[in-house]
Amino acid sequence: MANPVTKEREQRFWQRLPFPTTLTLCLLALGIGVAALLGWEVVVAFDLGILLLCCLDYTMTLKGGNIEAERVCPPHLSSSIENDIEIVLRNTGPANRKVQVRDQTPKEWEPAPVLKGLVPGRSSLSLDYRLTPFQRGEYSFGDLFIRVEGPLGFMLTPIRLRAARQVRVYPGLQPLRYADLATYRRVAHKWGLRTTKWRGEGREFESLREYVEGDDPRKIHWKATARLGRPIVQQYQTEKNQIVMILLDVGRLMSAESEGKTKLDHALEAAVHLAHTALSGGDQAGILAFADRVISFIPPRGTPEQLQLILEGTISLRPALVEPQYEQALLWLRSQVRRRSLVVIYTDLLDEVASENLLSAVSLLRPLHLPLCVAIRESEWDELLARPPSKVQGVYERAVLQELLRQRSKALGGLVQKGALAMDLPPSKLSIGTMERYLEVKRRGLL
Repeated sequence: MANPVTKEREQRFWQRLPFPTTLTLCLLALGIGVAALLGWEVVVAFDLGILLLCCLDYTMTLKGGNIEAERVCPPHLSSSIENDIEIVLRNTGPANRKVQVRDQTPKEWEPAPVLKGLVPGRSSLSLDYRLTPFQRGEYSFGDLFIRVEGPLGFMLTPIRLRAARQVRVYPGLQPLRYADLATYRRVAHKWGLRTTKWRGEGREFESLREYVEGDDPRKIHWKATARLGRPIVQQYQTEKNQIVMILLDVGRLMSAESEGKTKLDHALEAAVHLAHTALSGGDQAGILAFADRVISFIPPRGTPEQLQLILEGTISLRPALVEPQYEQALLWLRSQVRRRSLVVIYTDLLDEVASENLLSAVSLLRPLHLPLCVAIRESEWDELLARPPSKVQGVYERAVLQELLRQRSKALGGLVQKGALAMDLPPSKLSIGTMERYLEVKRRGLL
């Protein structure tokens, strides 16, 4: 068995060997044609001349100064979003250098393209490429592999520069799209995009203003009206510093894939959106992940760094092939969070029987907390129902799916009967739908 140290040295030796350019290979191929016309003696001399030029080119490359390279990328990337990676090349020699550089991306990602450029003498050159990580987690970039073309254009000298580093990929916090401007205005201030206050909503007093036609007469401030001699109404705004607790089911049903991602990944993206919305609106946000036990718990806070803590605390979550223990998770939550909270549970409901544990556990939160159960259904189901069946098998599949949806709807109805709010959303509507329901809870003063 070969010694690992010896094997590594041999590998490094072969990686450092120069190799010919396309020009050199074309000249060598031309020599074969010359042999047919002038004989092999001429070809040997011709090839020896090329070999001498290659050696000279390689020697000039080594004496022409060093090429240095650096990868510039943020320590945190976003999944499903194009991220810019910059390679900065520096030429310490006086002559211009033609280079080819390739980055060693994490093995789970697509390989980086080969970047080519001319680095001026005693100057630098920036090359960039884009990559899209599709899975959150911790990943490692490798080294930078550079090929420097000699001044004569005959040889490529390989250089391997140490550039290993770790990056973290967080769920993509993409801007949400709304169907109309009114919907955007209704929610954008919660994102910090608009400073508009919600007047006339909620129960927290905000200010006084003159009465205008259409105002609710119940909001007239009679003392101010009597003092000023004209009708004055009270304005209210949604309450702040309330608690939003996000519960993530990490059990087996969340390992199912839809739209190219697991349901857990879709739930995490929606959870990050919801936490960002709550924190931007002045509320507190926390998160609890569970399967057959509590896996991760981040207490609710309203500090500026809370969103970063949530991202860090959920980056390594992966679905576990076990049944979720809702009762254990909700009992733990009730012991840790004693203030009234909106408890958003991202999970999946296969049918009424499989969801019996959730149905019995939700009552543990009432009446102190307000539970909101969000079931994530496959978007492929909607496509199957919208497409008329063309074969007998399609008719059976459609009938089974309709029965499954009926049982699912019955399970959601059972949650509502126990005092919870319930939603059944495909991944494409998960973030917007959850955020709209949160804002509705705030608007109606249910907390």
